Amino acid sequence: MVSVVPIGHRHFTKADLTVLMARGYEMVNEGLAGDCVPVETDAGEMVVALLDHSQEYILCAFGKAEGWYYAFDANWAPLAQGQMIDDVLSVLPNALEAYRPVAANAH
Repeated sequence: MVSVVPIGHRHFTKADLTVLMARGYEMVNEGLAGDCVPVETDAGEMVVALLDHSQEYILCAFGKAEGWYYAFDANWAPLAQGQMIDDVLSVLPNALEAYRPVAANAH
């Protein structure tokens, strides 16, 4: 069995956080999320979370472990995994569409 080991940093770098936070703020500006924040999990892992409009619940989160990027839904189920940050960012904005406020859909 062949093991794939990604090249690069095993955990979030400042550049990773900057890119994820910038994309998160785009989702906030588009009305798809209420806020974008860095969060430390109970296990000590850093993730970038997109919050609902009440800013109480996580809609989705992005993390990095062992050199792989991950996207998770509100229930921490995996949405995407990849070696490149764009591999997981590609789930946006579709991952947030179900949470778009009703008013934003009014025409």
